[in-house]
Order: sequence, then C-alpha cells, then structure tokens
Amino acid sequence: HLVLGDLHYENIDSTDPARFVDAYGRALSTPAQSALARQAPTAYVWDDHDYGPNDADASFVGRAASRAAYRAAVPHYPVTPGDAPINQAFTIGRVRFVLTDQRSEHTADTMLGEAQKAWLLDELRTSSRSHALVVWVNSVPWIGPVSPGSDNWTGQPAERTEIADVIATEGIDNLLMLSGDAHMLAIDDGTNSDYSTTGGAGFPLFHTAALDRPGSVKGGPYSEGAIPGFGQFGVVEFVDDGGPSITVRLSGRNWHDEELLAYEHTFAVPSLG
Repeated sequence: HLVLGDLHYENIDSTDPARFVDAYGRALSTPAQSALARQAPTAYVWDDHDYGPNDADASFVGRAASRAAYRAAVPHYPVTPGDAPINQAFTIGRVRFVLTDQRSEHTADTMLGEAQKAWLLDELRTSSRSHALVVWVNSVPWIGPVSPGSDNWTGQPAERTEIADVIATEGIDNLLMLSGDAHMLAIDDGTNSDYSTTGGAGFPLFHTAALDRPGSVKGGPYSEGAIPGFGQFGVVEFVDDGGPSITVRLSGRNWHDEELLAYEHTFAVPSLG
C-alpha cells in the first residue's frame, strides 16, 4: 500500500516531535485505517497536512520535529540519517520504487533541494538501467502550466525541466509516476508529462486520491481524464514474466470497487546490468 501524502489533516504547527507522533497514532487507531495497516505492507511519504500546516515547506518552524517524528514512528526504508528529507527507494521484483519528499526541502527556488535532487537523478539514471521499470512516487501534481508561487511542480518550472532533460538525454523510457495531493483520479499516457527542452521525456502518470476528503482537480490536462471525488483509490498491477517487456495496468476505483478510469501500458525492458 503506497500512501502518497496527507495521511491525516491535523495541520500541526509545533516544534514538539510528540505532537506529530501522536497524530500518527490517532490516524492509525481508527477502525478502517487500523485494519488496512495490519493487512498490507505500507510505504509512505508525506505531503503538507501531515508534514505540517497547509502548504508547509522548508521554512516550517517544526521541520526538524516532523522529520524526527517520522523517523521514530513510521516504518520506512533507509533514509538519510539526521535532519534530512525522507526520500527512500526499494525494489520489488524487477520494479524500483523511488519516493521523494516534496515538502521539507521545498523553497521558492527548489522543490527537492540540491542533495535530494542529485539523489533522484542518480536513481533515475541507474535504476532505469538495472530494473525493468522505475516508479517515481511524487506526492504533488507534475502536469500543468507554469504557476509562480504554486506549491507543486507548476511553481518550479526550471527544476521540472532540469529533471525532464535528464529523462530525455538519458533515454529513460521505463518510468511511471504516481502522484497524490489533488483529490482526484487522473491518468495521462505521457502526452502531457514531457517538460524537456528537446522532447522525448513523456511518461505515464497516475493520480490516486482521495480516500476520505472532498474532491478537487489540480493540474492537467490528463489524456485519459480526471475524476474528482472521495472514496477513491488506485490499483497498479504489474504483469512481468521476466521477459523483454513489462505491462502495467492502472485502475482508478471507488470504495464500491467500481472502476472509474483505466489504462494499460507495456514497457520494453532495457538490457539489465
């Protein structure tokens, strides 16, 4: 189970790590959340409402406390020790999952910070060659026109293009992005996700939300559409027989298990090294 941010909406504005730890406990003690957490392995990266207040970024006074609470209370894959972002990566089968922290390093000039950005670019370069598929778990919208001051990638066009240029120049064509924040199901087949200066950096993208919040639409356009709402989630199925291709099936569903959006894409597997 991948949690793409906003596990809770406590909007804590404090320098006390215990406040953040207690909030995790309250979220996971509700009957439905508790049952899910007990039944499914979970990887989780925060967004603003569970990192701090609404639109919280690197300037948040409780940044160190929030980071410390995450490390103490949340099971996670290896992260940089100390007061650092919570980016992490892991592998299942031939698929590499790369989780980035779009909140605690976010300033007016960067979404990721230089160290985390360098880590991400290295992961994209190396994992796209050593794995059949790379899944970038990015908590905020990627697609959309430039919007100065926005707290998603539309507010960081230069950095977005820098990352897209690496995708293009390195010939990375086995990348899938999973995103949250916007309270909608949305799928793009790669038509609108290319922000490189040369072209050739488009990749499929899947927005999955919201389980228990009112609907909203952010960014776009999305080639397969966008459906705002609550009680929504996404299922990603990987079909991999170890051969020269891997197929990904994306299914946007509601809590009645009705499929609202669907898309399937087959990726050619690079010569793995």
